[in-house]
Amino acid sequence: MEWLCEIINTEFMNIQDFNYLDGIAKTEVLSIMGVYLAERFEGCFRITLYQVENFYVEIYYHTTRYFYICIRSFEDVGELSPYLQDVDISEAYSVLD
Repeated sequence: MEWLCEIINTEFMNIQDFNYLDGIAKTEVLSIMGVYLAERFEGCFRITLYQVENFYVEIYYHTTRYFYICIRSFEDVGELSPYLQDVDISEAYSVLD
């Protein structure tokens, strides 16, 4: 695990380094470097979104088995669209009136 400490203690984590890690190491990186952004539900999954540096990470949790199934990382902001439907911008419009 010493190698994990070296990776986490670097000033920058890129998506290639993150994808190289195993599941336990990825969750450790998320707990230290990840910024929680949102959560959504899809079928039997609760999907939690984090940002790490310049990429995003989703953790898929099974809602009845209470463990994670998949950790998926991506850089394309277009993949954030499932989260946008839950963003309330009505207050921004009220400022314009």
